[in-house]
Amino acid sequence: MFSSFLALLSPALAAPTELQPRQSINAYTAPRLVNYVQTFRYGNGNRVSLAPLVDQGTGITHVNLAALHINDDPNGITLNDNSPDDAYYDQTWQEVQTLQSQGVKVLFMLGGAAKGSYLKLCSNATPGTKADQDYYNALVDTIRAHNIDGVDLDIEESVDVSCALALLQHLHASFGPDFLLTMAPVASAMWPSGPGLSGFDYPTLDAAATEPTRPNGKLVNWYNAQFYNGWGDASAQDFYNAIITMGNWKPERVVMGVLDNSADGGSGFVALETLKGVIKQLQANYPAFGCAVGWEYWNAGATDGYASPWQWVKEIGNVVFQATALPTRNLTVASDPQPPAPFQAETNALFGLVGNYFEAVRALNITNGDLAEAEKLLGLDDLLGGVLGDVLSE
Repeated sequence: MFSSFLALLSPALAAPTELQPRQSINAYTAPRLVNYVQTFRYGNGNRVSLAPLVDQGTGITHVNLAALHINDDPNGITLNDNSPDDAYYDQTWQEVQTLQSQGVKVLFMLGGAAKGSYLKLCSNATPGTKADQDYYNALVDTIRAHNIDGVDLDIEESVDVSCALALLQHLHASFGPDFLLTMAPVASAMWPSGPGLSGFDYPTLDAAATEPTRPNGKLVNWYNAQFYNGWGDASAQDFYNAIITMGNWKPERVVMGVLDNSADGGSGFVALETLKGVIKQLQANYPAFGCAVGWEYWNAGATDGYASPWQWVKEIGNVVFQATALPTRNLTVASDPQPPAPFQAETNALFGLVGNYFEAVRALNITNGDLAEAEKLLGLDDLLGGVLGDVLSE
């Protein structure tokens, strides 16, 4: 997950449909409307305010503050580049209290594209049977200091499944059954043995991660699956249908993660009107559809012509929570999905040789598009003698 600056646009827009206020939010059941917040200041230095998420009645249910990093010094945890205790975040914490007072749950997203947090948390174990206590204790202290409601585990580095399981078990033991535990795998990793970035099989983890005292009997409340950057496709219902069918997941536990802005990812942005239609279709397919999560808030909706990010969130909220006529169920499954990828030409070339589209996506993700390094990662360099470079130069 990542972001880059894009000047906000402000054309005249039709007034959005008003969202009917809800009396309360059930933090543990669908539908949900989640948004990630990683950018806390605009390019001009002005703060990104979270207050409009409740002041404007967007329907937001959960906000994930990204990204919390475990650094070499156990007491040096940072939220992006600053300590969560830094004055940089003082107003953010005030607004977090406002969100929570309105029933919105606020979580830390741990990890993400910057690697190292999970290897440190499991550094005392081989292959990862318990969390490292020094790092873990500092994480617990940080969560408690800011009255956070849960943790979203975004594991984009290869760890053993026992590492993820141990961390989930530790967090449950420390905070109890009401503390939210979510995860953010790439969408393809939700398939049985599906390729991803975490190094383990999510269905295998979920089968082991049980806890009868939690709301759904599972340690993981739900999964914020990333349907972009070549890992999934949110432009139609087929890819989500495939996850539910092939992975045997309950739809209330799979939230469709999308880009709020075309600049927030390498590929896979879906225009708002198309996205709203897909959400309606999935609501028709699955009455308990887990709904949507957006990456990320600060520039949400600018690609679609909105001047303020809360407007985009509210448009999604109107679809998620308002009773409207739904289309006919469509359970078509993506049989051989090849979502748009950030390095499309290189991805296509690798796919033609390894026969697995998502392995090609993964290799180029890890190497940041470096074709030669991707060849080495897949064991193709010695075998092929650089034939991919010849293919791409034709």
